[in-house]
Amino acid sequence: MVSRVKGRRRSIRLTQRGRLFVVLTVILFIGAYAAGNRELQLVASLLACLVVFAFLFVRVRRLRLSAERTFSPPIVAAGASTTVALRITNLAATRSASANWHDQLPWWPWSSPSGVLAPLSPTGLRFSTRSSRALHYVVQPPRRGIFEIGPLDVSLTDPFSLVHGDAALDGVHTLIVTPQLVALPDAGLSFTAGDGHARLVQRSASGNDDDLMTREYRRGDALRRVHWRASARHGELMVRQEEQRARPEVRVVIDTRRTGYDDVITVPTRGQTAVLESETFEWTVRMVASIGVHLHRAGFLVSIAESASAQIAPLGDANQWAAHDEEFLSSLASVRLLEADHSIRTPMDAPTGPIFAVVGEPDDETLDWLLRQKRPSQRGVVFLPTWAKDATEVLLDAGWQCVRTRTTDDPALAWAAISTAAAHS
Repeated sequence: MVSRVKGRRRSIRLTQRGRLFVVLTVILFIGAYAAGNRELQLVASLLACLVVFAFLFVRVRRLRLSAERTFSPPIVAAGASTTVALRITNLAATRSASANWHDQLPWWPWSSPSGVLAPLSPTGLRFSTRSSRALHYVVQPPRRGIFEIGPLDVSLTDPFSLVHGDAALDGVHTLIVTPQLVALPDAGLSFTAGDGHARLVQRSASGNDDDLMTREYRRGDALRRVHWRASARHGELMVRQEEQRARPEVRVVIDTRRTGYDDVITVPTRGQTAVLESETFEWTVRMVASIGVHLHRAGFLVSIAESASAQIAPLGDANQWAAHDEEFLSSLASVRLLEADHSIRTPMDAPTGPIFAVVGEPDDETLDWLLRQKRPSQRGVVFLPTWAKDATEVLLDAGWQCVRTRTTDDPALAWAAISTAAAHS
């Protein structure tokens, strides 16, 4: 995740002091010619030469730099911090001038804190260790998304601070900001599969998958079935079990159609096309992220269903939690609302386990699609950050458990409300 760029776009302008010198030079020239004073003409000429010298100094001292930009961590959650590391290298054959720098950001205050870039030695200078310098600053993205950080702006002035020159190092680097992940409580829910048999994740005290596949050695067991890693951990021979323990299945449903959210606004972005934003949809995405990761790490096989075109990466095999969590969350960083011209998707075959849906205010087409996601015998829970009375009544009649929420609610409390509502029903 490195970006190498060179400075190209430049602008040179007078500073406030430089403008004052120009005005003073003009006044002195006018006064000198009016009074016929040669001394004033000489002073005015010297001031004019000073401004010209400053302009040429900034013009000639061209900054030829390259920048390498990295993020640590490279993927960050909204509201969390990541450190941006910049390595600036001097590409010129001469020593660079002292300059100020700041990185452009896609959110307020629109730039990183300014800093001073000390002069750098030429790259080709033998035994030189000062031709590059490492710079750092910390950013805290306020919202999820795929953001372009940069370009890097550097500026220098002449020794008298009369002329100011800016240069932008062409090139940006992409920062992936995932939804804020909320740790959900273990509500102690017992899910029932479609065949009527409870299918719960079986875990040992250590929580290691090896323990789900092994048992203690019994006389007559073939040595080829010995699981040596589990044996070393337990201090006795352990063998692989013949039967495969089933993992429970769940589905997480999200409505990504524009018609399901009434608080959508169009927001212009820097150098990009306008995007649709909705506080309700942002809460929906955050809830889906928290539910998906929570169930996946608990050992469930999680499938994702979207009302419009597919945008979200699957969580995949539960044996590969960390890698698939990252891919899943990264895809949620860029998920967006789609206009009505994106047709409703054909419902997937219903899983054997429960279904969790997060929707805004679904229209009739989306509501019908949601109802067809669940079999009559399955458990279905729907979170409604926008309380649509008609849709709620339809869902309740179809056997769904409706949890009313608000966009300001903590997803952990919304999740805990499932068991609370079940206890009072």
